[in-house]
Order: sequence, then C-alpha cells, then structure tokens
Amino acid sequence: MILAHQRLAFALILLGLVGAGWGFWGWGRKGAISSALRAFLLLCEAVVLLQGLFGMVLLAQGYRPHNLGFHLMYGVISALVIPVVWVLSSRRNPRSEALYMSLGALLFAGVTFRALAVAG
Repeated sequence: MILAHQRLAFALILLGLVGAGWGFWGWGRKGAISSALRAFLLLCEAVVLLQGLFGMVLLAQGYRPHNLGFHLMYGVISALVIPVVWVLSSRRNPRSEALYMSLGALLFAGVTFRALAVAG
C-alpha cells in the first residue's frame, strides 16, 4: 500500500503538469480551455481523493510520514486546489478562466510535490 501511495503521488504530479501544459497551450492558442481539460481536472481531483483515502488507510495501519503535520497539510491543500480554482474561475471571461485553471493545475502539481517531499 505504501508503494501504491508513493506511485500515485508521482502520477498526480505528472497529471498536474500535463493539465497545466494543456491549459497554458489552450490559453495561448485560443484563449479558452476545452471541456476535455475540465474533465481531465475532475479526474485529477478524483485521483487526489483516492490518494487521500490510501493515506488514511496507511495512517490507520500505523504508518507515519517523516513530517506528518506538513504532509497532511499539503495533502489537504492539494485536494482543495482544483475545487477552489474552479469556483474562482467560473465567473471570469474564458481567457481568465483558462489562466486560472492552468495556474491551478501547476499549483496542484507543486503542492503534491511538496507533500511527497516532506513524507521523507
């Protein structure tokens, strides 16, 4: 289960970077994001929630990351980034929405990386 949790963390970082690249490409090309990118970001959110479930199971089994407090904080933030960005960008024009979503995906990748880094 620990290996699955670690591998899923790497996958989440990659997903966030792909989402950011995809969003910035759409923002620069046509000034808007596609509905496929929105679905992709929802997939990222589902995967990060699955990651949190794995983490809770590991905690219940007695496993602890090196720096539990920071690891939990970054994990919760990574789970909140996409929904918060989604709400903040929903009232914007399409170009601003694309920028918000792209930056949110990049932040998602960065915060997930920090959660992995503090796990030890």
